[in-house]
Amino acid sequence: MAALLATAAALAALLPAASASAARLDQAGDKAPATYRYLLRLEKDEALIASARADRATVSAQLPADAFLARMVQRLELENANYRYREAVRTEQYDMLQIAVVPDLARQVIAVSPPGLAAAERDTFDAWYSIWRLAGIDEYNLVRIHPHGLDGAQPSGQLQSYYQAAASHYQLDWTYLASINFIESDFGRVNGPSSAGALGPMQFMPATWDAYGQGGDVNNPKDAIDAAARYLFLHGALRNIDAALFAYNHDNDYVQAVKDYADAIRQDPTWLDRLYYWNTTG
Repeated sequence: MAALLATAAALAALLPAASASAARLDQAGDKAPATYRYLLRLEKDEALIASARADRATVSAQLPADAFLARMVQRLELENANYRYREAVRTEQYDMLQIAVVPDLARQVIAVSPPGLAAAERDTFDAWYSIWRLAGIDEYNLVRIHPHGLDGAQPSGQLQSYYQAAASHYQLDWTYLASINFIESDFGRVNGPSSAGALGPMQFMPATWDAYGQGGDVNNPKDAIDAAARYLFLHGALRNIDAALFAYNHDNDYVQAVKDYADAIRQDPTWLDRLYYWNTTG
């Protein structure tokens, strides 16, 4: 992968910036400029994600069959569509990472992408750059995806209901809670304790949990999400969300990453599901 990224970096540096109307040539993309080869990959990923989502919706909408064998076929069809969706999402994450680790290439791909895709790329790349700076990573070509199993996180639809209920009660944008949950614990798959001693899906320090948890369970997703919403509200999120997020984690790069992922979900709610399946296997 490092060799491929180095080659991509060299191509991005040597090739002139491609115009949005430049021909992509063949569908394989192997004759197109580097920028368009990567864009073509992302467009294929988007098409596969959309196709799998449509198949999931179609199968889910079917009435349960009467015969046992027919019900089994429906279940297998739904499992197949779900798996294809997860794999398409993971492939897009990998392809986006290959672009992001070469910032010049990332800027060029954003410049030639359709508006909706460009917005998602911009939010994703900026979030990654913020997280990498926060982690002290300055050699982007060393970044790797370290997947977890699907176990450990409640279904994304259930989590979304927690975000929305807590956000409604505390007058917040629910996407900030989803973004924090993703960054802090991969939606509850990595609950800690962290090296600093933080716990649970929203990563509270014990003393902070005592102050804002209202007697709940720090490892319970609903309790933790409610506490995070309460914390943000009491730290002035209605007046200044940036200041409230900075109080949650004292780093401007953290604040920016939360805002970027939240914006991606806000612009296209399907991004909650995509982030949910990033960094996973199975």
